[in-house]
Order: sequence, then structure tokens, then C-alpha cells
Amino acid sequence: FQVSPLGDYVAFRQNYEAFVVPLLPGKQAVEIDQKSGPLPVVRVSGDGADFINWSADGKRIHWSVGPTLYSADTAALFAAGPQGEDAPKFAAPKSGVSLSMDVPAAKPTGTVALVGARVVTMASTDGGILNDATILIRGDRIVAIGPRGTVTVPTGATIVDVAGKTIIPGLVDAHAHGPQGEDELIPEQNWNAMANLAFGTTTVHDPSSRSAEIFPAAEMQRAGLRLQPRTFSTGEVIYGAKAAEVYADIATYDDALAIVRRLKAQGAHSVKNYNQPRREQRQMVVAAAQAEGLEVVPEGGSLFTMDMSLVQDGNSTVEHNVPLEHFYNDVVQLWSQTKTNYTPTLVVTYGGPAGDPYWRAHTDVWRHPLLTRHAPPAALAAQNARREIAPDEDYVDAASAREAKKLADKGVQVSIGAHGQQAGLGAHWEMWSFVRGGWSPIEALRAGTIMPATSLGYARDVGSLEVGKLADLVVLNADPTIDIRNSDKVDKVMLGGRLYDAATLSEVATGTYTRKPYWWEGAAGANGSGARLTSGHGHGDWAQD
Repeated sequence: FQVSPLGDYVAFRQNYEAFVVPLLPGKQAVEIDQKSGPLPVVRVSGDGADFINWSADGKRIHWSVGPTLYSADTAALFAAGPQGEDAPKFAAPKSGVSLSMDVPAAKPTGTVALVGARVVTMASTDGGILNDATILIRGDRIVAIGPRGTVTVPTGATIVDVAGKTIIPGLVDAHAHGPQGEDELIPEQNWNAMANLAFGTTTVHDPSSRSAEIFPAAEMQRAGLRLQPRTFSTGEVIYGAKAAEVYADIATYDDALAIVRRLKAQGAHSVKNYNQPRREQRQMVVAAAQAEGLEVVPEGGSLFTMDMSLVQDGNSTVEHNVPLEHFYNDVVQLWSQTKTNYTPTLVVTYGGPAGDPYWRAHTDVWRHPLLTRHAPPAALAAQNARREIAPDEDYVDAASAREAKKLADKGVQVSIGAHGQQAGLGAHWEMWSFVRGGWSPIEALRAGTIMPATSLGYARDVGSLEVGKLADLVVLNADPTIDIRNSDKVDKVMLGGRLYDAATLSEVATGTYTRKPYWWEGAAGANGSGARLTSGHGHGDWAQD
């Protein structure tokens, strides 16, 4: 809350809106609420409010929504005397002052040819594999791709020999939580996000984050001010549980529309409909998002009946695994006749131990030669060297993957979603768990590339290696179509036409960018001793989603 400079009003934020009440003199405690209380309450904002403050003289109140600054005269908020029910009420301003500015998007110049690799294009369901291929990139997009003899490399192009390598599209993590800042401060370098990029994740979608941190970080990435995957998010979830500061009270369609418009103004491409208790509330969010052109990526909180209503009601996806050991024909037939897709997040599953504990128990995470370059080594060892293990049949990631395959075989887009469990490796664990559940390596790679791109509406630009698409790709030292466990053997990563060495994340062949040292490098205690390695989910302690 914010008290006015003269001490006569107090502004507070509830349900993501700004409200003002008169402030009584003295020290008596008064409970105030947007809907009730002993004092008159005026809603000041229309479609959300952030960063509420007063003018120096207290005559105006200010707030923002995304890049727009709104203001209102304090004198206009409350009538001078008693008025009837039909008297005009204060109306929130519908326009404000735009504080936005245009910044050029970072885009390389010149032409680059990657020559000699086995390329898994994902342009078709069989992987669209090209042997001894050439990928020609101009600026940030692919302009030609095909067998070596079919692509003409122009004079002056930079040629990168990738013979013996396998190239796949950049991974698209559809459920990628992760920290982007702290107290709304955005660092220039984020090791968590950079670890994801080093392992080949070039696009992330975070379905629960802090708008004031993730959207600035995403803009910094697009402007070339921060190296990390392309970043999309819902911002804050539309949360139906009555938790302090994050509860989204939806009683009417207009309530849902105001919340959706606020998130859209902040930069959201999608919204997360999360634990709204009544079906009509969830339906209002879907209708509002459709009206504003946004995707809806809900989860059912481990409730099968809620999951099925999400499928029926026009949501874009269902996030997290449906808590059933078997999908019978009723579920498969219903789901496959909708346009709702599925992100089962195999690394965190309902019903038993998930992929995350499985792969931590069965691999030496703290010794991974690439991960130790991009995460505090001592913290990795502290959290992974001593491992808990369960019988293989107790882990449910494989069963969840097996059932998801029934949907994928019927045309549902099923996506990886690493949930921020382990920066870098999480997306690979997802694909490995799909294979544990009976998917072929090609099918698992599709779940990591073209299917999430299609599900989220990004397939025009990413998800496969085709002419006209962004040059986001991963150069591997071994072939994951033969053994999916080869997917983490990353040699280089290309993001928007810029090629980076996976071990250093410094640019090679396409430019001169050199990564700055991480905080644990090149100083006393450089092994990261005593460091706290964040889990990476990035959505705080108030929600596990």
C-alpha cells in the first residue's frame, strides 16, 4: 500500500487492481478490502495496476500497466457529499502515457554455411533427415537447406565444417520455469538461462513467472543485451486459491477480461488458468483470452475431472500429467477430437517418483562435463552426489509418457516441459523419459522441437529446420536418432544465426562475443563452495505449478 503525502488517503492493490480509501486521523486500526469495510473504497484502475504511487503534492495517483502510465485526480475519486445510487461514479481512465521505446532487435549480418552434417530437420514426421547436408543462413534465417550438392554457397560466405556431426532444431521447452531476476532487478548475465542455451534449448515458454522480471529479460534477449533462449511467458498465473498477493478473484467475465488484458499489456503471449475452483470461472478466462488473442495453458492440479473439463472447454493445452495409470478409449477419443495439446512434464509427475529423481539417481549429474561449465560445481555435487533411489517400477515418468503417446498417435501435440528442475539437462531428461515410455528417438525429438512449437503457435519461426525459419539449431557430437541419450552431447548452439561454442558460450565463426565469467569463476572459492543452487522453477514459494 501507499499512503498519500498529506496522509489523507491510502492506495492499495488487490486482485491486481488499484484502490483508494480515505485515511482517518489517529492510530486506530481499520480493516479495508476492495469489497467491504467501514470506509468508502474506490477502484481507480481499469485493467490492472502495478507500481502505484502518488504525486509529490498528493493531488494525483499514478500506476502503470505494461508500458503505459495512468493517472487520476485524487479530488475526483470521492464525491463531496452524499449522493444517490444513480449518481455518476468515478470511471477509471482508459488511456495513459506510453513509456515504451523502440529498440532494434539484434540480428547478425552476413551469410554462413554449415556443411557436412547429418541434419534432422523435423520437416516431416520421420524426422526429415538429410545426410551430408548444407544449411545456408543469411542474417538470422535459413535461406537454403539440402544435400551438399544441391545448395550453392555464395562467394564470401563463412563456411563451418560440421562433418561427422548431427544437427537438430533448437529445443523448445514448453514448460520452462526459471529465475530471470531478483526483486525486479534483471542481471546482464543469467547462468541458469545460459545453461539451458548451452544444452540446446533455444526457446522457452514459462507458464508461471513474475511479469516485472521475465518480460524485461525477454526484451533484453531480443535486443541482444542478454544471452539466453528466446523467452515467452504467461507472467503471473491466474490463481484461484486465496493466497496473498497472487489470488485472482474472478466473479464475472469482465474480471477475467481485465486480468487477461493486464497480462497481455505486460507482454504475455499466453495466460495460465490455474486452480480456479469453478468451471465457469475457468471458462471465463478461456473466453477472455480468446477475445484478446492469447493462448491458455492451464493445469488441473492433479484432478482428473478438472483436466477433462479443461480439454472440453477450449484450452490450448493441459499442463502436467493427467493422474491416470492408463488412458482408455474414452479419454483418447475425446481428447483427440479437440484442439487441446498436452505438456505432461515428465520430470515432475503426479502419482509417484518422476523423471527428475530417476535421472538424478541414474546419472552423474554433478560430473556432467558440460553442466559443470555452466552451473556452480560445488552446489551441483552437494545436491546430486548422494542419491536416493527407488525400484524402477516405482517411477511414473515412463508410464506417463506411454499414455501420452496414445494422444500423440492421434494427432495431439505432446511437448517437453522441463519445469526448471535442472538447468540445461531438464529438457533432455524429458526426451529421455519419453523414450523410456515407448517413444522412438525421432518421436521424442519431435516432442522437443516441432510439437511444442506447433502447440504454442511458434512453428512459423522455430521447431524445424526449413527455409524461412529462424536459424536456431544444435550441433551434436553424436546422433540422438540412434540413441536419445546422445542429445546432451552438444558441441555448438546457433541462436538466430549466431553460433556459440557450447562449453564456453562464446561466439565462434559468426562474431566476437565472449561470455563474461560466471560469479564462481576466476576468484577465491571459484568452485562455488557454499553457493545455493536454485531449483530454477522461478515462481517463488507461493505456488508449485
